[in-house]
Amino acid sequence: MKKFLVAVLIIFSCSLPVFARSDAQLTDAADIRINGQPVPSSLTDGYYTTKINTADTDVMTVETAAEMHSLYIIFDQPVSPYVIRGESLYQTCGTYGFIHEFIRLDSPQTKVEIDLPRGILCDIYIFGQGDLPVFVQQWQEPYEDCDMLLLPTHADDEHLYFGPIMPIYVDKGYKLQVAYLNNHWGEPYRPHELLNGLWTAGITAYPIIPQFSDMYSSSLEHAKTIYDRRRIEEYQVELIRRFKPEVVIAHDINGEYGHGTHMLNTDCLIRALPMAADKTAFPESAEEYGTFSVSKTYIHLYPENSIVLDVDTPLKSFNGKTAYETAQEAFARHKSQQQWFSVEKSGPYDCRLFGLYSSRVGPDIQGTDMFENITVFSDDKPEPEPRPESQSQTQSQPESKTGVNLYLAAGALAAVLIFIIIKLKGADKNGKSKK
Repeated sequence: MKKFLVAVLIIFSCSLPVFARSDAQLTDAADIRINGQPVPSSLTDGYYTTKINTADTDVMTVETAAEMHSLYIIFDQPVSPYVIRGESLYQTCGTYGFIHEFIRLDSPQTKVEIDLPRGILCDIYIFGQGDLPVFVQQWQEPYEDCDMLLLPTHADDEHLYFGPIMPIYVDKGYKLQVAYLNNHWGEPYRPHELLNGLWTAGITAYPIIPQFSDMYSSSLEHAKTIYDRRRIEEYQVELIRRFKPEVVIAHDINGEYGHGTHMLNTDCLIRALPMAADKTAFPESAEEYGTFSVSKTYIHLYPENSIVLDVDTPLKSFNGKTAYETAQEAFARHKSQQQWFSVEKSGPYDCRLFGLYSSRVGPDIQGTDMFENITVFSDDKPEPEPRPESQSQTQSQPESKTGVNLYLAAGALAAVLIFIIIKLKGADKNGKSKK
């Protein structure tokens, strides 16, 4: 029995995962104050749901013993630009409206002042030198032009119906821009889920989130009564002119499960495609961006000139995960939607199935690649590099806190096993002495 327990303890100890905090993490040791008062624990607890309101007269000070090199600040909604000040430091942030904003300081500091914007502040993290934690998202501004434009209606549609497209074409090195039809500012948790899911799927260009609020509709005709169709067409024409995509991806004409706003999204796009090439249609965006004709448009579940995506081949830049596995993992970041939906590669909402609705470069012959007949890269395009785990394992809260708890629990179990072994050893010795 004693030998068995010793063996169990050795195996258990060797298999314990390492849950050490990031080398760069300075948050817990930092002195963080707003207007001279210590910040509430809600700003450092790692949960988006605990937050405070800030005014544009509020000043946050952050002091650290070691030099801080970067900050990660999370808001509930986009805020106006704000300034970080330090010794020989004057840095403007919030320029692009990111609600998850990673800020690399222009020079290392031990004390900074942040002129907070008016808004809702969820979390702040402070980092020194070293590896950043896996939950940090380093968003880039939207592309100036992209290769593929993905047009989901709601947060989570991008994974449920278009999920494999993102990892497949990110792995191949294409620039993929996501632009939604609806926003979810009325449901504060969903914009965070949106960003977590996209980051997990390999998207690093910040998505376009417009001012069309989410409203449910059961039919196309009903959707036309609750949305301004002309404004949506103007928005989509501007997207096409601004990003100049070779390939555009749209919802099922029948709205997948019959959602009228999905239908309206695609119905407006069908009208927007020729208008984007017409300088007399919405001349303001034509003046700003010029006109543009999309090479190919694919529609989910469209029956003509169909394509079935390969979702089961391991992807090098996703550390061997398949596109389907990555889409499932990305959708799992939408924690509020798990009870209603799932990513499917069969059945009526099959995320692999698309049809070529329009093409300026001829029909697909092979039917395996959405960029068939389109040359974007030269022959010497470099192979994709494996993505860091920090991009494929985005957490909704710092993993380190969970890790520390698991480590303590594992340590406690190990201590119990050691205690049992010692007691057995003592009992064994006493038994021998009595013989």
